[in-house]
Amino acid sequence: MFLPWWLNGAFALFSLLIFAWIPVLAVVLFFFFAAMAGLSGLRATLNRQMLERQTGLDSLRGLRWKQFENLLGEAYRRQAYKVHETLGGGADGGVDLKLQRNGETVIVQCKRWNGRRVPVEIVRELYGVMIHNAATSAKLVATTTFTREAIEFARGKPIELVDGKALVTLLGGVQTSGKITESATSPSETPECPLCNSSMVLRTARRGTNAGQDFWGCSRYPKCHGTRPA
Repeated sequence: MFLPWWLNGAFALFSLLIFAWIPVLAVVLFFFFAAMAGLSGLRATLNRQMLERQTGLDSLRGLRWKQFENLLGEAYRRQAYKVHETLGGGADGGVDLKLQRNGETVIVQCKRWNGRRVPVEIVRELYGVMIHNAATSAKLVATTTFTREAIEFARGKPIELVDGKALVTLLGGVQTSGKITESATSPSETPECPLCNSSMVLRTARRGTNAGQDFWGCSRYPKCHGTRPA
């Protein structure tokens, strides 16, 4: 994890004082921590600028997965959280961010998805990770929505499901540029079939009491007859 720039700066100064009796080591450590302070400061500036540039879900989905995590880390810092970031080489299936505030620890998992709704399995896994880490609560942040089963599983548990609409509200509350608005988000998400979790297509009923009304039908029809109201 990157240390704050000011902490690296403090280590640089302490290196000169503590290892003054070993001049070469003191100088090496000083320049090392000074360089890390510069990188941390630059990274923090880029994350702030990235947050201010966002206009809606389309721009958020255009970010790389690590950029998305960094952006959320900056957003939660602006909510007075102390943020610890995971610096893995790929998408982390457990904890992407760890937040601390008022003696509580919150783990965050980020899903920068496009179209697919987050299934209940992801929420179950996060709940297990939360317990394993002895965290106070958990947040699952997605650029899409959650399946009905995922919402039902999270109900009554210390898990906050932040869907695309709630994410825009979150960022809008901390963004100073005012660029991100709900009107800038993408059209409503294509739902998943309640029977097979395949994508659905918008259809119009041709007969029966609902003739002429739109509804969501499974894209695998006639193999699957799953439907949802439009």
